[in-house]
Formats: sequence, structure tokens, C-alpha cells
Amino acid sequence: MKSVDILLIFFIVLIVRISCSHFRGSMITWRVINSTSNPLVVEILQRHAWNYTWWPCTNTHISAGNYMIGSGSIVCPSSCPPNVSTLSSVTVPCTGYNQIESYVSGEGRFTFRVPPNYRFRAVFTSSAWFSLVTGGGTWSVSTEINTYIRPNGRYNQAPIVTMLPVIRLRRYLSYNIKINVADNDFDRYTCIWSNTSQECGGICRSALNLPASTFLNETSCILHFVPAAVGFYAVAFTVLDFENDTSTTSLSRVPIQFIFNVWDSNVTCSLKPIYIGDAPADQCIFVEPGQNITMFIRIKIQCPNATLANVIGVYPAGFTQSTPFTDPYDTTIYSFKVSYTGNANQVGQNLFCFAGVDSIGNQGDSNCLRFTVQLAAESRNTLYINNATHFPTGLVSKYQSNWTLIYPTGTTFVRPSTEALIRFKITSTQQDFVTYNVVKQTTNVNYLSDRLIISSTVVFNPGQNYYISIDPGVFLPISTCLRDSMGITDKLFWPFNTASEPSTTVTTTTTSRSSTTTLLNRTVPTLRTFITQTTQTTQTKTTTFLTTTTSLSTTIKQIHVFSSFPISGIVENEQINIQTDDEDDNQHIESYERLQHSSFNDSEKPRPLLLEV
Repeated sequence: MKSVDILLIFFIVLIVRISCSHFRGSMITWRVINSTSNPLVVEILQRHAWNYTWWPCTNTHISAGNYMIGSGSIVCPSSCPPNVSTLSSVTVPCTGYNQIESYVSGEGRFTFRVPPNYRFRAVFTSSAWFSLVTGGGTWSVSTEINTYIRPNGRYNQAPIVTMLPVIRLRRYLSYNIKINVADNDFDRYTCIWSNTSQECGGICRSALNLPASTFLNETSCILHFVPAAVGFYAVAFTVLDFENDTSTTSLSRVPIQFIFNVWDSNVTCSLKPIYIGDAPADQCIFVEPGQNITMFIRIKIQCPNATLANVIGVYPAGFTQSTPFTDPYDTTIYSFKVSYTGNANQVGQNLFCFAGVDSIGNQGDSNCLRFTVQLAAESRNTLYINNATHFPTGLVSKYQSNWTLIYPTGTTFVRPSTEALIRFKITSTQQDFVTYNVVKQTTNVNYLSDRLIISSTVVFNPGQNYYISIDPGVFLPISTCLRDSMGITDKLFWPFNTASEPSTTVTTTTTSRSSTTTLLNRTVPTLRTFITQTTQTTQTKTTTFLTTTTSLSTTIKQIHVFSSFPISGIVENEQINIQTDDEDDNQHIESYERLQHSSFNDSEKPRPLLLEV
């Protein structure tokens, strides 16, 4: 009976280990998203990777955004805020997968309430890791949350750490592996080995048998590693952020756990695929909520006769990727299209990290693009946070042309080499009224040692509200991804308006006056050509006024003929009486009378005469 019990226990343990060996790593971070409420609203961002066979995700699932992966819960084990014990499930939407490396990954967010000035840990733990070269057993991932308000009046945003779920390493080769960190407060941060059971479970540094040459540079967050055994390694690191350069107490602790897949090959070529895409690695790509960014990633294969076999990646929510295709002009280059749509709940840096794997098995370095979602009121630019002196603001002349922004003491900026715009925007429509390119329009944008001067060359519309918006990259290149590379787009930072002017209405009335006298069937014996004359007089009057519209009217003057001309006969000294209304009309009649006394040639045929006055 005892042997049966032992056998039953063995099978139970085996079932538990098999059913739970689907874990592939995690990252958990946090931030305060509502600092005006009490308790505060804290948001958790969690990212987990699992065995693909357990949750076989597809591109269709990713596009739909509702295919959920993972199991378990994040809990507070001790010193918890009121009414906080189980924070939430770790189930998240699938955002990426790789069938060759057999992983599926996803990320999600949830919120809960915490009073100010609380420090506690949120932990996700279970069992067990799959078979590893060293370490294993229970996994545990822990983040430390601290709702301490900083001297600048802001609550902390913990760092975000992004690593590929699986990194392929060739045995005996030397690697320097960068831990990718984004701190949206731009705080100083360091990377350390996780060192408590809550943070690392069975893969703490002390539990791992690693080569003596293994070294983590805590400042640069670069791990030096020369793998000596083929198989899988799991590693756990913790990222700490600090309030300033001299602080020794961290503001938060953020875990990152991932896997090394160490392999070997008889093929001697070990040249890694390299990234040659549109944007430099680690560049910030600024995105507004709802804006879509599409770009191409290009990977060059260096080993002869090798091809691109796989792309390993980790993707933020809202990200899609196409199937790679061969460049038609260079068969060693492979391209694929990526597309990202920013979401308002993703404010800050969202890292897309990727690496190509060739048909030999060589994996390239992990490269990341930092898609940075920026809200106008969330800029971390020094000039914005410190409300740097800028003028004029408020009511200005419509001819205002000089605008000045003074740098804080000890700060200076130079003209960048990458194009960026300063925009004068209409507040009501958010449309650009005029823009100035800081690289090309050097006469309009002047970088001095202590200030930026903008010289506008337009006349602003009267009675209009405007504001000046500064694009990312105006002060520091966006490639640096530093706080001062961020833009200042808040319409409340540099607003101005022009005075209204009284409305002016111009009414123009045109009056045409025409009089006609017709001579019917008259026989006039003359050799001369009698020219029919038509005179038209046009009068135009313009009235400009401020508040009253006046319409002008003019009476049409008509010439009345009282004497009927005979149908035929000889005209000698006949006097024609025509009533007219002014001197111009009389002059035309006098001209006609003079014609009566002219000598005519009898040979000219009679012709009708039309005289218009």
C-alpha cells in the first residue's frame, strides 16, 4: 500500500510540474495615473511569455485583440494597502508569438487604488520552470510599488523593461547583452541581479551555476556572458530607479525574466544578422494617441548561402507585423512591414524589440524602436516642466513678429541637424497657421546661448486665439530619446490672441444711364458717312461705414422725343425739339442740328439714321 501511495504522489507531482512548465518569463511595472484622487489610482503594466502549445496565438487573434493567454494572479503578500490582497489576474491579450522558439507573449494593464505614501510588493509566483541547464523550480516575479510624492509634485513612474522572450546564443561565443530600459521620468536607473525569493524564485543569481566570466555592468545594464553548455537558461534581473544622481534609496523595483537558448553548430560562420532599417536603433518615434505609424524593418544576412529563418520579437499592444520578403535587388536583405497605433493609455515609451535569426541559427543583436505616445500635458521637457520664461503671451498685435523662449540657467541648446517644426496653431481648429523649419529657415529660428528667438513673417487674423507648438526634436535630436527631445505641444503653454477689429462693410452701386433717339426711314442726300454715336455714362459711388449699411439708388434718365421725324423728305433747317435732363444730352442734340446744314452729295442713297445720346 505504501508503494502505491508513493507512486500516486509521484504522478501528482509530475502532473503539476508538466502542467505548470509553460512559463517563459515576465515583466511587471507600474505608475500612478490619477494623482488627484484619494486613494490614488495605480496602473500595473504586465507582460508575460508562455509555451506556444498552450496558447497557440495567430495574427488574426492579435488583430482582434481578444485572445487571452496565461493563468494565475498577482497578489500582495504583506504590508498591503487597505482592501488590497489579490490585485488581478495575469491573463493578458496575445500580442506576439514565435512557433520556432515555441513561445507566445502578451501584455495588459489594470488599475487599483492605493493611498499616498504606501510601499509594498506585488508578486506573481507559481511552479515550475521547464528543464533548465541551471536553477529552476518555482518562479516568482515581484515589483515594488511606492506611492511617494516627489519634490516636483509628481508621483513616480517605474521603469519599463523590454527583453526578447528568448535570446539564442552560440556556445563558447562571447556576448554583451543589453537590458532595454525606458524610464518615462528620465530618472537615473541601475540593473542588478534579482536576489530575493519573491523576486526570482528558483533562478536567483545564487542558485545559478554560471561561468566565472559572467558579469553584469549595473550602470550600463549590459550583461557579459560566455555560455558553456547547450540548453536553456533562465535569468532574473531587477531595475531600480532613483530620484537624482546622489540618491541611494530606490523609488521602485521592476523585475525582468527571460530565457537564453544556447545552441551549437558545425557550420563555422557565426556572423550575426544585422539591422539596417529605416530608423536607428533606440530612436524615439513620437506618436499621438490614435496616430498610426508604418515603417519597414530590414535585416541583412551576413553568412554566405544563409537565409533569414526567423524573427524573434516582443510587441506592444497595437502592433502588427507582416511576413518577411526578400529584397528584389539584394537577396541577402529581408524586409517586413510593421505598423503601430498609439493608445492614450500607453503614454510614454513603448518598446518594439526584435532580432533576426539566420538559417544556421545565428541570432542578431536585439534592436529596439521606442514608440513614444505623448499627450500634450504629459511632456517631460525641462522647459515645459519648469515653465521656462517665454513672451509675448496673451493679447498681441496682429503684426507681432518676435517671440522669445529663455532657457533655464546653465542650459543651452544648439540647432539640430534633423528637421523639426515650430508651429503657430489656431486654437479653435488645431490647424497650423504658419510653420517654421528649425533646420532650413534659419532667419526665422535663431538659437542663442541662452534663448530661442522666433521671427514670424505673417499678419495674424484679428480676434483669433493662437498658441505656439514645438515639435519633438527642436531642442535635442529625437535619436537621443532624452527628456528634452520631447516636444511642447500643450496649448496652455504659449497661448496668445489678437484684438478684434470693428467690422467694415463696403457697398458699391453702379448706375448706367442711357438715352436713345431713333430717326426712322429718313432720306438724307449726302455723300458723307453719317456716324451713329452711342454714349454711355457710368457712375460709381462707394460708401465705407462702420456700423450702418447704406444702399444707394440712382434714377435712370430717359430722353423723350416730342417731334416725329417725317418718313421721307429733304431736311433743311428743320428744328427738332428734344427734351433732355442735362447738358450732356443737349450737346448731342446740337451736334445733330449742325449736321442738318452740311452739304450732301445727291448721289448718296437714302439710309435710315439711328442716333443714340
